[in-house]
Amino acid sequence: MKGISLVLTIVVVAIALAIVLGSAETFVSELVASQNVHHSTVAFYVADAGLEGALFQDRNGGGLADGFVCTGNGNGISDDNENGDTCLDKIDNQGIYTYTVNGVTPLRRVTATATFLGVKRFVEVTY
Repeated sequence: MKGISLVLTIVVVAIALAIVLGSAETFVSELVASQNVHHSTVAFYVADAGLEGALFQDRNGGGLADGFVCTGNGNGISDDNENGDTCLDKIDNQGIYTYTVNGVTPLRRVTATATFLGVKRFVEVTY
């Protein structure tokens, strides 16, 4: 009977540890999912920024050439510049966007893809 209290204590501690570790796993997975939602939202807005830049330049800059491709990130921008077209601006965070202009008005299509911390989003508009 003298050793039963030690065995009982070990069993209770083991059960408490199992409950705590199970809760911690759920907490960590929810935290990761929450972070991915945030990264997804930022990636969407980075793609939208690239799309809006292309639309602005297309409508106010005389129009971008069919097949024009632009890539922008926090380090600068690059484009195909064969026709004298240039990208509008850069993104000041860790996001990277690429937009492509295809077709001619009235069936013009601009697609933008963005990546932010490993999460990728795609936006497309036709006008």
